[in-house]
Amino acid sequence: MDLSEVNALITGGSSGIGKATAQAIIEGGGKAVIAARNTDRLETAAEQIGATAVPCDVQKESEVIDLVEKTVRELDDYNVLINNAGYGEFSKLVNLPATEMENQLKTNTIGAMMVARESAKHFIKKDYGNIINVSSSAGKKGFEGGTAYVASKFAMSGMTECWRAELRPHNIRVMQINPSEVQTRFSENAGQGQRAFNETKLIADDIAQTICSMLSLADRGFITETSVWATNPK
Repeated sequence: MDLSEVNALITGGSSGIGKATAQAIIEGGGKAVIAARNTDRLETAAEQIGATAVPCDVQKESEVIDLVEKTVRELDDYNVLINNAGYGEFSKLVNLPATEMENQLKTNTIGAMMVARESAKHFIKKDYGNIINVSSSAGKKGFEGGTAYVASKFAMSGMTECWRAELRPHNIRVMQINPSEVQTRFSENAGQGQRAFNETKLIADDIAQTICSMLSLADRGFITETSVWATNPK
């Protein structure tokens, strides 16, 4: 599809990969609704890039249902979901509270499922749509301290495969992108502090460009999954 035909809902859209992707779509002639929990940051981002802001906590089913309904009303031809909302907190197994595990699964896994479920209902009616799940290199390989986050991202990979099998007969492309470390607010939000910018590591625009390339492929084909790594991080 051409980017000018994209009418996208992007969760986690107030900063980082979500905001950069929305901006790239809008600059390509498309439209975007961005969603996030922090209303002030969300509205500021929307004003900066020309998107429509719809506050939403993807852990809350009623808010997710309302989000997709508002998106359908706002975008006359809603046809792309970028499932990007997520966060990480890291603890070794012996120190991992069940509540921390539960909260990450609620946002990264169950939240993604609910937004996809409501979007898929609309896409099936139209017999067309696109879903891109933003996972992580952590969804391909585990690491020390990553139990909760890694589990949530491995689960996303499994869900992506299930949705692809279910939705292909309805001309819905289900794709996944696995970025390695991207310099966003992720580290800060994870309680690991702000890190100095490193020009050898990935930035949000790199992932936004890749997502737009995946969408831009002619509708007769789709890229099931791709990973993006820094070439030579130092």
